[in-house]
Amino acid sequence: MRHHSALGLFVDFDPQLLGHHMSTQLWLTVAPAHLRNVGETLATHPEIAAAVTGPANLVANGIFRIPANLYANIDQDLSALPGTHSIDTAPTLREVKRLATPFLLHARGPSSDRTRR
Repeated sequence: MRHHSALGLFVDFDPQLLGHHMSTQLWLTVAPAHLRNVGETLATHPEIAAAVTGPANLVANGIFRIPANLYANIDQDLSALPGTHSIDTAPTLREVKRLATPFLLHARGPSSDRTRR
């Protein structure tokens, strides 16, 4: 089934367990002629989890260790991509729900600080 793309496997985890404390959405406005190149380049960035078309014509979800890493990624990498006209960001200040959250809370046990929120 996996060979024929009828079944896909996805991993959802709490990025903070790996030291990544900043999650953000990025909206990029890219010239149509450069959309493929920018999208393929985004796919090579380890901080970028997914990219799909959307209101700005390219939307990405990034996870960074600290805000300075987000800024460096935008300043040094994304802004240098040909055809990129603008980049809007929306940092996640508080995450209320994740797909894996119930499993992780159960795995950490009742004494975890996270279970008390």
